Amino acid sequence: MKFDIVCIGHVLYDIRCYVDSFPSPDKLAVINGRLKFGMGGSTANSAVTASKLGMKCGIIGKIGFDDYGWSVVQSFRNYGINIDHLLVDFGNPTGVSLITVDKEGTPEFVQMIGASEPISPGEIRPDYIGTSRHLHMTGLNLEALVKSSEIAKDFGKTISFDPGRKKSDLGYKILSPILKNVDILLVNQREARSLIGASDDKEITSVMEKLRKRVGENKTYVVKGGRQNIFICSPDGDFSMSPFKVNVVDTIGAGDAFDAGFVVAFLNGNNVEDAAVHGAACGSLKCECEGAQSSPSESKVEAFVEENRSEVEIVDLLIQ
Repeated sequence: MKFDIVCIGHVLYDIRCYVDSFPSPDKLAVINGRLKFGMGGSTANSAVTASKLGMKCGIIGKIGFDDYGWSVVQSFRNYGINIDHLLVDFGNPTGVSLITVDKEGTPEFVQMIGASEPISPGEIRPDYIGTSRHLHMTGLNLEALVKSSEIAKDFGKTISFDPGRKKSDLGYKILSPILKNVDILLVNQREARSLIGASDDKEITSVMEKLRKRVGENKTYVVKGGRQNIFICSPDGDFSMSPFKVNVVDTIGAGDAFDAGFVVAFLNGNNVEDAAVHGAACGSLKCECEGAQSSPSESKVEAFVEENRSEVEIVDLLIQ
């Protein structure tokens, strides 16, 4: 079987609740409605979004031999995602995220990684990555990320990487065996600063300048902004882009939806500006709905972009 995208990273089960505001210590917050359940984990979220956008997707991840793991399997099947490389750990439970979301759509997480990590390099099948057009990686143990990126590079595949908060905190030097193989790096502003050890008030354009110099000139750097501007630094041009305005209900998985939208547009031959617009549209539309995998369909994204693109301000930058 051939894939457009193979995703590797954490596969989790999400348990969500929605409250008006987060409780202070020793105080009660009342849940609005019922507990909500669904699949999560950054790589799973991106795979689901890419599948909704018309891509054939495979997943490399690990679950436990339990009810949560079975629910994950069923969800992947429902979305048409190949699970031939979904590993099962018989000694550890499926990873679980306990998530509380306030009325602003902001989440707080308590997470058990469980079986999701580690994946040993020996467990990664080169042939599975070799049959894809593109490898998308998210936060995972470094040995697995190094191995999978080396395999993809040996096969001549393009690679995107969203390290997330925990891996970004390690800094670019520790991540260099992975970053050298990456074509597209996707981070938020906090993660970008963390990669180079910059302070919270460091101008993001200066951060991107240092990333480009220290990690590589020939890569595309995407700094997601949430409600703030998105910044892109690439061989085809540097620019900032204002976000789409939507009614935010739940931001869980919005960054993962952005990643998928950007990568899918890239694989479809769009330029970096169009890829950024499609990524932002996917992330914004996901925020209007509850759950990490409530990302939009291809037709909804295209209609949204057509209707709202004129509202997006794109400003050319010169990042040395």
